Amino acid sequence: MYKVLIVDDEYYFRQALKISLPWSEMGFQIAGEAKHGVEALELMTEIEPDVVLVDMNMPIMDGLEFIHKAKERDRKSKFLVLSGHSEFVYARQAVQLGVMNYVLKPINEEELRSSLLDIKELIATERLGELELDDLRKQASEGLSVLKEQVLNSWLQGNGISRSGYERDRLNDFGIKLEGLHYRAIVVDLDSSDERNLDEDMLIRKAKVQDIAQNNMQSAFQCASCHDHEARLVLIIGSPDGNFNKLETICERIRLNLESDLGCTVTIGLGNAYESFESISASYKEALIALKQRFIWGGNKVFTHSLIAENGIKVGLFSVEKRSGLLMSMRIGNISETEEWLSRFFHDTCVQKASMEMLLLAGIEIVSTCLEFLAEASQSSEDVFRNMTQPDLIQHVQRMKTFNELEDWIRAFILKAMNYVHSRKTNRAVKVIEEVKSYISKYYGNEELRIEDIAKSVHMNYNHLCFVFKKETTFTINDYLTEIRIIKAKELFDQGEKVIQNVANQVGYADANYFSKCFKKQMGITPSKYVNKIS
Repeated sequence: MYKVLIVDDEYYFRQALKISLPWSEMGFQIAGEAKHGVEALELMTEIEPDVVLVDMNMPIMDGLEFIHKAKERDRKSKFLVLSGHSEFVYARQAVQLGVMNYVLKPINEEELRSSLLDIKELIATERLGELELDDLRKQASEGLSVLKEQVLNSWLQGNGISRSGYERDRLNDFGIKLEGLHYRAIVVDLDSSDERNLDEDMLIRKAKVQDIAQNNMQSAFQCASCHDHEARLVLIIGSPDGNFNKLETICERIRLNLESDLGCTVTIGLGNAYESFESISASYKEALIALKQRFIWGGNKVFTHSLIAENGIKVGLFSVEKRSGLLMSMRIGNISETEEWLSRFFHDTCVQKASMEMLLLAGIEIVSTCLEFLAEASQSSEDVFRNMTQPDLIQHVQRMKTFNELEDWIRAFILKAMNYVHSRKTNRAVKVIEEVKSYISKYYGNEELRIEDIAKSVHMNYNHLCFVFKKETTFTINDYLTEIRIIKAKELFDQGEKVIQNVANQVGYADANYFSKCFKKQMGITPSKYVNKIS
């Protein structure tokens, strides 16, 4: 809807104008009205109208003065003059001020409608042109930004940068000095795993992180920045004399500023200094190695590659015995025992100060054991973890950033798998019981009915079926079969059947005497006495 402001000193004319046309159908909305130019100027700022209908002859401030002042403030609004015959000369002056058209009073509704629709079309055309121009500007800016990112990443990867190379020329074009400096690479990475979500909020946050980090760094060093292929912020800094004494202090300040200003934490890795710009890729790789210390020591810290000590055990953490213990606990379904195993395992590995590589390897082995457990239960990992993890579970483990993150995720992973498998076992048992009861209800009259037949019908082992049925119902299949047969026999007697042998045959007993014993045990009375009682 295009907003319309009516400026006329005649109250009844303004009211008549508001109901004279189907404004909404035409795409307009009456956003306000004023009785003179001064009042209208105040409303212009408040409602920002697209179209202003102006009377020429008004008190305090007439139409011409109002239009002149309004256009000084806002050049986007379109003005349409409503003029009486005696004010025709003034209307022409208004047109010279850039007024779109004028309509003579008394108003011809069709003429007014036509003028408004012409203005509407003009506004739409202008806005489309502005959007296209903005898009062109944005595309040009984004194109340069993308090109700069590509060139900087090529420099970080060491792909063909040479003193006569194309990339070197492009870096100079971007104002990045290459001569006479010592270089270091710094990697700044958000600690939250949510940074992989490419939504608008995260993109804005990344841009703010880049601005804060670069502004802090530029106060002491020449600096260029980009995002690498893992969306981490990389700062490439240069020092004329190779003095980087303030660097760690600045990195700490960046970390604290990001935490206070944006409410997010980052981990920062620093590579070593090199004299040639060709060696920046080596410093970048060292910064990534330093960043990995977050896995063991936690995030929200600054790590320097030169201070990293090679330590940690190198032997395997997930022995055959530990694997067997975990798998046995999962098979049994003992949640508390499994949780205790996990707590003990992660405590021991933490005490032993295992390397990040060994911890990740152990995590992958635990995941593989869980997948084996699911395969044994004929379950699909995609169904179990559809809403919990990414499709490739092994890669998901490798992307873990901290020891605590790995422990929490594996714990949730294992317990979710156990709950899923063992809950389905319970559900399957209930279904099997219903299938057994349905089968007996259909074939109870067959004197040759055997439990083996029932087991085959539900595709289950004979012994296992007997165990499951007794566990779920507290009585045996034979007990249930006998109960059903006696209930059906009683129904036949109640319906008037008096010959005991016939009833016995119908409910699956060839021997009338055995039937009588079962009937008495179930009902507390012999069949003959029951028949006499109801006769």
